[in-house]
Amino acid sequence: MNGPRRSRILGAYLRTRIAAATLTRRAALEAHQQRLWRRLAPALAATPALRALAGRPLAAFAVVTPAQVRADVAAWNSLDLTADAARAAAEAAEAGRDGGLPGGVQAGFSTGGGDGARGLFITTPAERDDYLGTLLGKLIEPGRLLRPLRAALILRANNRLYQDIQGAGAAFAFIGLDAGPDRQLAALEAFAPTHLVAPPHVLAALAAWIEAGGWRPRLDGLFYGAEPIGALEQAWLGEVFGGAPRPLYQATEGFLGAPCRHGTLHLNEDGLIVELEPVAGTDRFTPIVTDLRRRGQPMVRVRLDDLIRPLDEPCPCGSLRLAIHSVEGRLGDVWRFGEVAIPPREIDSRIENALGPRAIWTARGGPGAAWIEVAAPADPEPARAAVEALLRARGVPVSVTASAGPGREPGPKRRRVRWTP
Repeated sequence: MNGPRRSRILGAYLRTRIAAATLTRRAALEAHQQRLWRRLAPALAATPALRALAGRPLAAFAVVTPAQVRADVAAWNSLDLTADAARAAAEAAEAGRDGGLPGGVQAGFSTGGGDGARGLFITTPAERDDYLGTLLGKLIEPGRLLRPLRAALILRANNRLYQDIQGAGAAFAFIGLDAGPDRQLAALEAFAPTHLVAPPHVLAALAAWIEAGGWRPRLDGLFYGAEPIGALEQAWLGEVFGGAPRPLYQATEGFLGAPCRHGTLHLNEDGLIVELEPVAGTDRFTPIVTDLRRRGQPMVRVRLDDLIRPLDEPCPCGSLRLAIHSVEGRLGDVWRFGEVAIPPREIDSRIENALGPRAIWTARGGPGAAWIEVAAPADPEPARAAVEALLRARGVPVSVTASAGPGREPGPKRRRVRWTP
């Protein structure tokens, strides 16, 4: 990696650490956000979907969905890239080839949302360096940088955004999501990571393999993302790996949240503006995200379908960035029976308490019934009884059935709780 790139990464790291130490009043944070918003105006003016409002206050912009952004990639970038060129570059990157875009621009696909549609992200070299410096600044204390970092990521597909971690001074290993726990654990043993990032269902499969006598990694940092985690599951993984996994909140729309030293997830409001839209019938919200540092593919007032819930009390770390419970699922997976709304975490916790953290299961609700599928050797009946009791307590007289089965639907993301309208 050349000197200018290292300087950019170091600059982003220092900026992130300084912001954490100095933006200690809400007024200061909001003034900082407004400065970044004003600096974003030239990129907005170069983005067809946004140029008519460039220079206006954020509230003047319409709220859009990720599907709207996906539907017109050409209108949602400031680099004059066509949708075909961006998709071809992303497909080339997944195959391990250079995407061929000018100026070091890279494109890639995200894992995909709850609807199965993959997001397409476009990044410039400067943005990738900024991302790496910010990521390191959020997760790694300065003293830890003096020792070698070895980061392993278990993901659906590799891409340049993650490969650049290696150039930032850390050894990097990509391990495929579909490799299976035996091969994943063998790859981890060969690489000996200090830090591991993986979805919860992968960590659970690795933990079961470790408990059966597999190699046990010694980690300085364990992180999860991409899908919800159960409270008992998180505690069990902490016992197996020697430390509870901490949440990362990342999407096609940006690096949205990182854990503090207490493991609490905080929104990255030093680089984002996040508006909270209430979810009817619950104390949950969906985030409307504006990324204040993204210029090649600006993200302005994009409403995600993630369900988030702020903590009831301030986090003991003292940060004023909004502290939230880990993302619990999708807006579309709230169970709705007339005026009664039951968020996914309520169902997840009831079933997890009934079956324990190692069980593999799915629960699907619909207007007139609920179905639970549980993988052997767990008994489906306790899960059925737990969900039936929850629904009865909420005044919902629908039938609940449970059966043995695979307990997980195919796909790169685990969705244990679903709603079928």
